[in-house]
Amino acid sequence: MTCDSGSILGCTVASFPWIIGGLAAIVLLLLALRLALTWREGWRRPPEPVETLPPPRDVPPGSPLQPTPTAKQPQRPQEPRAPAKPAPLQLRVADPPDLTLADFNGDTNVQGDFGEVMTAVALAGQGWKLLPSKLQGRRGIDGLFVREVKGGGGYECLATETKTNGAAYDGAAMSDERLATDIADLYELGAFPKSTADELLRGLAQGASFFRKELWRHDLSSGLTTITELGRKGEKGRSVTRSNARLMAALHASLERFDRRSLYLGRPPVDDES
Repeated sequence: MTCDSGSILGCTVASFPWIIGGLAAIVLLLLALRLALTWREGWRRPPEPVETLPPPRDVPPGSPLQPTPTAKQPQRPQEPRAPAKPAPLQLRVADPPDLTLADFNGDTNVQGDFGEVMTAVALAGQGWKLLPSKLQGRRGIDGLFVREVKGGGGYECLATETKTNGAAYDGAAMSDERLATDIADLYELGAFPKSTADELLRGLAQGASFFRKELWRHDLSSGLTTITELGRKGEKGRSVTRSNARLMAALHASLERFDRRSLYLGRPPVDDES
């Protein structure tokens, strides 16, 4: 190679392409050598074992995906179950007592007496106290009751006439004049002291403020009770109807049990039936 510039620098500049080409050839040769060594090293090294997974297993529907551990694990204490919610009884209960005259041995007097007891029991539940009022021979007042006046200051009185089913009512029996005679007769027979008789007569004379009169009619079949206000001559006034079916049926069943020989009520006790 010749250099025409006459200087070292000029000669170097002229040889620059050849230098670059030589360096590039050297780099390529080194890369080729490196690849050859890498290929040789990989060919000599044994292949690494590949980890294989177990084949998938069939899992029935609803089964856990993870296998059940063999080791016993401590069991958690079971929480107490809440008691079942109570449910009402599914029964068929008939309210009407369906009482007939045959349930009283066919005696209308016994049936009427039962009605009077029914009135007394119903009024006792409302705070009324029954005074002696009925005379022998079915004379006197069916019911004579007293009760404390709300707020204090004394008592109020209630005189009642009781009828069952369609029994006839005579207004004269509940007039003021008739009641005054009955109260006087009760005093003469010792039913209550004179002071009580005097106050009852005074209240009767004052009117309905503290001495009222009512007609109670019990339907022994349906259990309905109609209560009617009565005037000074025993005439009917306003009325209201209430259901006493369960009380009526319970009262008859209790008296039926009490009357074990069926002298008044026409059905023997359950344990005597055969």
